Amino acid sequence: QAILLHQQGFALYSAQQGLMVEKVSSKKPADSRAATPEPKKGEATEATTEVATTKPAGSRAVNILGKSSNFVVTGILLYAAVVANSFRGILYPKFPDIDPNTHQFLTKFGNVIRPGDKLSARVWVGTTAWPTKKAPLATFEFIYDWDNFKPFSQKINASITQDQLKSGKKMLLSVEVKHVQTGKLVKGKGDVVKQMKRPEVRPSHSLLNGSLCREEEEPTFGKKTHIGRGIPSMEVRLVFDTLAYPPPWARDPYLPRLFVDEFWMTPDRLVKLNKSGDNTFESEVHFNLMSAARWRFQLHMENAMANNAKLFGEDSEEQLQMRDLFANTNPYLLVVTLIVSVLHMIFEFLAFKNDVQFWQGCDPAMLNKYMSVQSIVVGIFMQIVLLMYLWDESANILVLITSIVGILIDVWKVQRAMKLRWVLLAGVIPVLILESKVKLEKKDDFDAIAMKWLTLILSPGIIGYAIYSLVVDCHRGWWSYFLAVSASCVYSLGFILMTPQVFINYKHKTVAYLPWRKFIYRAICTFIDDLFALIIRMPTMHRLSCFRDDIVFFIYLYQRHLYPVDKSRTFDDEGYEIPVQDDTAVSNESELSEAKKDR
Repeated sequence: QAILLHQQGFALYSAQQGLMVEKVSSKKPADSRAATPEPKKGEATEATTEVATTKPAGSRAVNILGKSSNFVVTGILLYAAVVANSFRGILYPKFPDIDPNTHQFLTKFGNVIRPGDKLSARVWVGTTAWPTKKAPLATFEFIYDWDNFKPFSQKINASITQDQLKSGKKMLLSVEVKHVQTGKLVKGKGDVVKQMKRPEVRPSHSLLNGSLCREEEEPTFGKKTHIGRGIPSMEVRLVFDTLAYPPPWARDPYLPRLFVDEFWMTPDRLVKLNKSGDNTFESEVHFNLMSAARWRFQLHMENAMANNAKLFGEDSEEQLQMRDLFANTNPYLLVVTLIVSVLHMIFEFLAFKNDVQFWQGCDPAMLNKYMSVQSIVVGIFMQIVLLMYLWDESANILVLITSIVGILIDVWKVQRAMKLRWVLLAGVIPVLILESKVKLEKKDDFDAIAMKWLTLILSPGIIGYAIYSLVVDCHRGWWSYFLAVSASCVYSLGFILMTPQVFINYKHKTVAYLPWRKFIYRAICTFIDDLFALIIRMPTMHRLSCFRDDIVFFIYLYQRHLYPVDKSRTFDDEGYEIPVQDDTAVSNESELSEAKKDR
């Protein structure tokens, strides 16, 4: 009986294997990964499902990229943790009570001014600091207490003559704070007119008549290479510090730091002066307390920015953005911004990884049929235009390298679906053209149809703007004019390149072939960019470009809802076969299992 049961089980197993082999061999090779769209009412549609039976191996670099994602994400998180711990040590330092070398108690020195002590302040504005014979501009008293302190503000009229500007004679704001109990003084001063390097202004002219466009000149302040600009707001800060410091940070009871805060100042916030007559402008003095943690953080960032200025340039846009972010952002919002910056790095890497894996795993037929490859080609041209524009505007080398990397990635994507071919123009001139690796009928080439209509719709607007800029604006030359007009069109019309993919989805009535992992990661990065757009200074067109990507992503989501995935298909979202067993195979497996148990 055991022998008969064994033979019966072997027969069932052989029958099952033959059934599975017959099922797999009956599949057709795939030329598409899309799900079968649901037919509309009253419309006859053939539901044919074509799947890939084997998953492409991919290149070694792509495989390494896929396997290293966990290490990269872990590395980013560890680096963020190290940086956060470093900043915690800067903001809230802790000093041991016992010297680890001598094993003796450390002597610590605290602030002379205790919380709740009464202080008096005096303010002067003039060419000398803390004048003894001149009456102060303002005098007030306050309590050295963080919770109950009331800020002091007063408007002043600052005036400086042309002779003072040429000689470099400074206009100073000086402040003196006196501790009523001990009589000790704390002093601080700052310039009312800031001396800065003269910005480089390259001459421009009208291209039609050749007339030179004059730029408003600013007066020289001291050196010929420097100019002066008025400061509209003088921020005076007294540090509120209750921490006790051991040597070498303090060797006696210390007085808190009093200074005029210039960390927030960027050139666009200053008042420009003229070259004729005396310059008079209104400035407002603000006196307030600053926490010790904020003061330590600001000192650290000033030193870091001084080092970065050697790499980016003192007045580079990156430096101005960082200074504006750290100086004029709420501390809690700043912490949130730093945290989401780390998440942005992680999601950008995951989006890049999934994008590369998707394009590596697709065959040319699928890419040309379901993906808008021509929009990527146009995008490469746009990125090259922006790269030349940034080079013409003397952007720093790191920004240029980032743009070049993005161009190379898109070139790699295009070569997966298209190839270069030499053709003879007019039968004589050899010209390189891009053509698809897979021939599509004209009526089915929805990508080409979408790009043709976009060209017809946008061409009049681009030509009109080019004529307007040529007539009205000033340019350094024809090359500069071409780059400026092209860059403006790229910034304002860049989102148009996303519409061909929407059109392709509509014509095929499916979105199952899209790399949704990449889209989700990129969408999260876009939402983080929206936060940056609200708190970081940037051009208006660039700020609008952050929000326009959200609109296109929501259109993709609506199309995913409109064209649901066919649940009866036998392949997954990436187009690879799902091992499915029919009812006969399942019943055979159960009978085989029972036979094994009986045996």
